[in-house]
Amino acid sequence: MERRRVNGRVSHTSRTVARRLFWPSVVVVVTAVFGTIPKLVSTWFYQRGDTAVQFAPTWFHLGELTRDGVFPAWMDPGGWAGGNYAAEALFGIYDPLNVPVWLAMSAGSDLMTTTFLVKLVFLVLLALGTYLLCREYDAQGWAAASVAVALPFCGFTLFWDAGSWASGLIAFSYTPWVWYVLRRVLRGTANPFWGFVVGALAVTQGNPYGVLALVVVGLALLVEGLLDGNRVGVLKVIGVGGCAALLLPLVFLPLLQTSDLTVRSLGALINNTGKLQPVPGDFLQASNPTAVPPITAITGPMTVPATFLAWFVLPLLPWLRWGDLRGRLRPLTAPLLVSAAYLALVLAPSKLWMFRWPLRVTEYLFLALLVVFARLLSRGLATSHRRARVIGSAAAIAVPSYLAWADNPAALHRLAAGAGLVAVLTVLALVAARLGPLRSLALATVFIVGTGLSVTLQLKSFGENKSSRGWHTPSDVAAMKARFDDRTGTVVQFSDFKDLQHLKTLPQLTAKWQYFLPGSLYDVTDVQAVNHYTGMGLVRFQRTLCMSYDGFTKPCGYRSIFSPPQPSLPSLADLMKVETIVVGPRQAAAAKITPPPGWTEVTDNAQVQVYRRATPLPYPDSHLSFVPTGVTVSAAVSDDVRHEHVDLSSTADAGGQLVFAMLGWPGWHATLDGHPVTVGRDSAGLLTVTLPPGGVRGQLELTFTPPGLKVGLGAAGVALLGAIALGWFGRRRREDDTAAEEQAEEAPTPA
Repeated sequence: MERRRVNGRVSHTSRTVARRLFWPSVVVVVTAVFGTIPKLVSTWFYQRGDTAVQFAPTWFHLGELTRDGVFPAWMDPGGWAGGNYAAEALFGIYDPLNVPVWLAMSAGSDLMTTTFLVKLVFLVLLALGTYLLCREYDAQGWAAASVAVALPFCGFTLFWDAGSWASGLIAFSYTPWVWYVLRRVLRGTANPFWGFVVGALAVTQGNPYGVLALVVVGLALLVEGLLDGNRVGVLKVIGVGGCAALLLPLVFLPLLQTSDLTVRSLGALINNTGKLQPVPGDFLQASNPTAVPPITAITGPMTVPATFLAWFVLPLLPWLRWGDLRGRLRPLTAPLLVSAAYLALVLAPSKLWMFRWPLRVTEYLFLALLVVFARLLSRGLATSHRRARVIGSAAAIAVPSYLAWADNPAALHRLAAGAGLVAVLTVLALVAARLGPLRSLALATVFIVGTGLSVTLQLKSFGENKSSRGWHTPSDVAAMKARFDDRTGTVVQFSDFKDLQHLKTLPQLTAKWQYFLPGSLYDVTDVQAVNHYTGMGLVRFQRTLCMSYDGFTKPCGYRSIFSPPQPSLPSLADLMKVETIVVGPRQAAAAKITPPPGWTEVTDNAQVQVYRRATPLPYPDSHLSFVPTGVTVSAAVSDDVRHEHVDLSSTADAGGQLVFAMLGWPGWHATLDGHPVTVGRDSAGLLTVTLPPGGVRGQLELTFTPPGLKVGLGAAGVALLGAIALGWFGRRRREDDTAAEEQAEEAPTPA
């Protein structure tokens, strides 16, 4: 290796730098190329499930809010059930890396294209982080690159996280980086402050699975450090973990203090429904790219290879040099412990508190297993006992394929294609292993090209993930805005197209989007719609409108909108200040009701009925919608999405309640001339402010701050100070060690 000394330090030449960058560059480029295959083969591949109707439009809206100076975006009352971003948590409103995502989405002209590019970036980050992690555990560059390219295309990550669950993909893409940096902190080769930075990203992303990974990996590294007798490193990791944990209140206190009012509060803490719950035998299919495990998925039976890991893992197990682990397990302590922990979680009940559907943690198990595999692969393939090893490889390919065929005989041709591809690739890998000096490059080529062929075969065989809900919604932003620009004011939509969300009815489903938009997609059109896709729906509100988490409704909701939530109040439409009502003819007929006087029908055809309010609403510049008898309002203004002020006077002896056209989430606070007044919610979930009895006069101010914000900010401040202190300590210690090494080098050699 060519080196030169500059200012007492070793400087590598450009050739050495090029060698170091070769395999990481391969990982980045190849992952980007392979990640494009699903998009080319199946247009809607990356726009399934939650991505299509929740993440893409909400990212777009968060980008617009950020451009308008609303940051952090705690709350948007106009989003109704979907506007409490602080309590939702999973949008990561405190994660700085999400801001470019939102800005890119809101600047893009096509939702589907921009979403694809965002997901491609995170697939590349996942692969590169996995490569660095494997190198940290002494895997050779070619072996690390081979497994790093494979991980983003394991079954669950590709078809579920990348296809549907964008938040899960981002959280998982952070994990190898968290692990890599924390281990370097443990070994003293990275400043603890950077450990805090990656830990903070994992926490502020808001996905509980990312936080779980931080805990599991951190504990495993502590055990690794204790076994090595590295007490200083253990203390650093504990310090970093403690600082990162101090960010949890900021991110998750709003969720915990709000969840009792939402649909999240329903159901047992521990439950077993069997949904997305693998069993040990399903992982026998980890190396057949076309084998589908018999798991219950979202829309029915699983239709994609969800437990696939990589084509080369099972067939090459007999050829690994297992004997090299004898007496050398200590350096692999953390990967083995992480594997054991996630294996237990994979086989756990289908719901553990906020963690549900164990299939979601298989990718974390796969990450740990691939680190061990890369380390073993770096030793080269064994050459002794070839006959027994060949039999072992053949069994590893044939037996799982037979079991998959026995479970689904109709899939014979598909399974044969997958098994045949793996068999050919295995033979090529064994041949490459005998090419002398070129074997490492040849093996990596077979592994990486084989991964690309596996992805191509899977897309050819399965296309989109039909186990996840399909939407095929419009994605041209300008066209959507033009199509729905006549829906003014607050809009509520009554429709339900779940029965069309199957492959054979996709054309009919797509046709509905000429008149309706599902989930949160109205956020892209500048239409202020009540309907949103959210896991944090306020139970009172959702039940009153008979609205499900995806924004679809039942006919009872259409009846409720024209009825008062209680006798002394106007209709719910008036209290919500609804100006436009969109209803499907089927729901309108089932509700057996027509809009009362004051509503004008502006569209009437076989597909949709649209009604518009004929008379103006009171207090047009404010969310205020109702004042009791005896209360006079001289001014009412929404200053921004988190603040209202109302100038009023009251002669009512009993006080009374004001009603606002927004939801009564915890976090809203009101003062009248600086004195606190009671904020609550009515039977429909709308925000109410109770005026004190007797005559009052003054300015009512209504402000939103997330529950627990003061505690969260205080803890975050302590975390930052602690991280800075740890960083200073780590830097001073490293400078002292470097100085000692240089003095030792400069000391004269004894004669």
